[in-house]
Amino acid sequence: MGRFASRLQRTLRWTPFVAVLAGLGCDSLKSSPSSPLPGGERGLVAAGVPKKPGGLHPPLRVAKFAIYADVPLERGDVIFRELEDLPDQIQGELRLPAGNALVHVYLFEDQEKYEAYMKDRYPWLPVRRAYFIADQKRLGSADDLQVYTFLGEHLRTDLRHELTHALLHGVLKGVPLWLDEGLAGFFEQPPHHDGVNPEHLEILRKEYLPGGTHPDLGRLEKIGQVKQMGKPEYREAWAWVHFLLRSDPKAKAALLEYIQLLRENPDPGPIQTKLAEAYAEPNAAFLQHLYRAELPSARIRTVGR
Repeated sequence: MGRFASRLQRTLRWTPFVAVLAGLGCDSLKSSPSSPLPGGERGLVAAGVPKKPGGLHPPLRVAKFAIYADVPLERGDVIFRELEDLPDQIQGELRLPAGNALVHVYLFEDQEKYEAYMKDRYPWLPVRRAYFIADQKRLGSADDLQVYTFLGEHLRTDLRHELTHALLHGVLKGVPLWLDEGLAGFFEQPPHHDGVNPEHLEILRKEYLPGGTHPDLGRLEKIGQVKQMGKPEYREAWAWVHFLLRSDPKAKAALLEYIQLLRENPDPGPIQTKLAEAYAEPNAAFLQHLYRAELPSARIRTVGR
């Protein structure tokens, strides 16, 4: 067993399936020829930028992902076995076609190497555990889809989260920020969680008690920058997506219709309009679902054996 595989097994053995706040752990970026990366790759390497991982080992091909690392990777690890099914899971759930783009995943051995690379390569970005970057090399060309992260206790959820961003970006013209993060928060969960984030669910149930805060999808839909999203916004984005996908057929039909619009139009307007057609009181239906949702602890099973 390789060193990488043994570290993965230790991570999975001692780390429970807990919530990961996407706002604290990840981010996404789209660059374009009109806003080029400073100096270009060759210039940065000449200036001493740390190398991306994977120079000594062939990439591990998993589904639509090419995963590069400085240590050998083993396809049999539970994390990679789950990633095999992620594209089909997303496409089946959202009724999306299979994208053709290959997503390049750069997996650093530790956090220090990852942060050193990201600081030199993308110095304007805040520190995050993981990034999805859509890099358009030439005007009119397809984006180069990249994910950067490191081997650590959050690897499973970070990879699933960022790769969800990449898969959505590969087939949609655009995704509103709240929906992009809500869907990534849904699909980052282990498959047997059925999209439920236990920590988010418990916190929101307390916050939405009478006299507390109120859900506000309209406010979420107006958010256009990641820096405007804090913990409450990520939690609520996840909750609205879970409501839309798991409450009843009317909600899911509204979301699927909206996602189909995003295949051709990056800005089809607010989804609230569609929800108002389906529900007299969308917020009441949302809250009812939130209190009825089942915690995944009732469906625990052993994985990775």
